[in-house]
Amino acid sequence: MADFKSEIEDGAEKAREAVEEGVESARRRFQKLGDEAQNRYKKVSDDVRRGAERASSEIRRGAERARETYGEVSENAQKTYERVRSEAGNLSREVSLYVRDNPAKAVLIAAGAGFLLGLVARGRRSRYDEE
Repeated sequence: MADFKSEIEDGAEKAREAVEEGVESARRRFQKLGDEAQNRYKKVSDDVRRGAERASSEIRRGAERARETYGEVSENAQKTYERVRSEAGNLSREVSLYVRDNPAKAVLIAAGAGFLLGLVARGRRSRYDEE
C-alpha cells in the first residue's frame, strides 16, 4: 500500500509539474503573441502617422504653390489691365487730336467706314434671308 500511495503521489507530482509546464508554456506563447501584436500595432501606427505627415506636407506645399500662382496671375492681370488702359487713353487722345486737326478728313473716314460696315451688314442679312 505504501508503494501504491507513493506511486499516486509521484503521478500527482508529475501531473502537477506537467500542468505547470503547460501553463508556463501557454503564458510564454500568449506573451509572445501579445508582444508581436503590440509591435505590429506600433509599426502600423507609425506608418499611418508618417503617411499622414507626408500628405499634410504635400497639401501645404500645394496650397502654397496655388497662392503663389494666384499672386502671379493677379499681378500679371493688373499690369496688363493698366497697360491696355493706358494705351486706350493714348489712342483716344491721338484720335481726338487728329479729328481737331483734320475735321474734314475725319468726317470722310467716318462716312467711308460707316458705308463699308453697312455693306457688310447688308451682305450678311441677305445671306440669312436666303436660308
